[in-house]
Amino acid sequence: MTLSDEQLSTARRLLQHPDPTDLAVRLRRARQLLVQSGAAAEAIEQLGLESAALALGRAFTGAGLTVAAQRCRELASAWAPLADSNDGAADLNALNAWVYPRSLRRYQLLVLEGRPFQVALGDTTYGVQGCMADADRNHLLLERSSDGSLWWWSSGECADGYRLEAGALQPDPAAGLPSSEGRWGQPPLVRSGNSNFAHFLWNELDPLLRLRAENRRLDVVQDHNTVLELGTLAGITPQPAAQLAVRPSVRLGTTLVSAQARQAVLQGLETQDSLPPRASSRAQPLLLLGVRGAGRRELRNEVPYMIELIHALARHFHNPLILLDGFTYEHNNRHHREAQQRARACSARIADITDACPQAQLESLSGLDFAPWVQRSAGVRFYVTHEGTMQHKVGWLRPKIPGLCLVGWALPTPLRLPRGTATNAKAPAAWQPCPSSWSSRSPGRPTNPPAKIATRPFPSQTSSRPLRSA
Repeated sequence: MTLSDEQLSTARRLLQHPDPTDLAVRLRRARQLLVQSGAAAEAIEQLGLESAALALGRAFTGAGLTVAAQRCRELASAWAPLADSNDGAADLNALNAWVYPRSLRRYQLLVLEGRPFQVALGDTTYGVQGCMADADRNHLLLERSSDGSLWWWSSGECADGYRLEAGALQPDPAAGLPSSEGRWGQPPLVRSGNSNFAHFLWNELDPLLRLRAENRRLDVVQDHNTVLELGTLAGITPQPAAQLAVRPSVRLGTTLVSAQARQAVLQGLETQDSLPPRASSRAQPLLLLGVRGAGRRELRNEVPYMIELIHALARHFHNPLILLDGFTYEHNNRHHREAQQRARACSARIADITDACPQAQLESLSGLDFAPWVQRSAGVRFYVTHEGTMQHKVGWLRPKIPGLCLVGWALPTPLRLPRGTATNAKAPAAWQPCPSSWSSRSPGRPTNPPAKIATRPFPSQTSSRPLRSA
């Protein structure tokens, strides 16, 4: 570490010391060190932003505003130097820090920019020689400083934003990870396009949009086009999958459904073919009921539950239009056998419900493509649906609509639950609001619907009269 680096590091410690005692003295000393260090104006500005964010975070913590305090710490991590140690190697926390709030980890940006860097794992230092992204993870190629041996270091999967963990390294060459791929040389590719639209929206899209907003041009290999063709976005150049064998690649992670991501998907769907408008004589839909259908994570008394709910709504409201939602085709799976089976299972169960409610004004959405589904579901005021991907279509694309999530009694969790709540109801209620930049984290209150199904209100900032039977 040079004298300039030592002075800058000392100034950082002085500025970020949590004790308010002798604050003026520390500030004067830090200012002197910064002048003496000859540091670039950009480095001094980043130090100021980092220190200010940490100070604001401590103030929020003292006021009990924990979410705001965490956001300040995330911002401070983004402005912090990558390495502040004698050997110049970054630690795990620095590499995993978010560049933007809950979006784009710092190691992913370094890979994207093609910048070699070092990482300290325990007492050992490694130089990062490249990166290769497969369908699920990022794999960093490391060179151990002590002997020059090569190792692969794999990230977590999409749900945690491809976070790096201090796990076991695999010696090169490892099974399935050819050492010829991923090395620095040509400009790195971004690999994106999860096969599940919800993970694409939640875990991949936001970093691409933020980098585009900074006028960066991105070469992207899109594995699956579920709800948005990335090549239609300005600044993104589609690349063939064959390029992955000759260029470094990286998956960019996030754990946030941002407003920008939501808007990009909805705007893209608006350009797709849709259905004719609903007849003007028909009322606007009041409620959307999501029907899971037979199969994995099935709600076993779903049909009688929905029938009873429809009858209650018909008694309480004057002939309401109720949408029965089922399986929605993504852009790339209409001809997939598994998708067709899911659509048939949902449609068959919706038919059973419709036959039992001949007087109700019902409309099935099952089997539609995403663009027609968005059009037909417009105007819904409330929803009751399964807590999985079916809910994400409404809750993540239109987060201001309040609703209830149905949770089965299977999949037990060790969490302690309020009496009368299904064994796995608390976990979805805890994380459902988290992916959205709009949703609140108010806990809601569990209720007791028919046996083997429990509901939990989806937290929302939109006030609404609760639906209740007459």
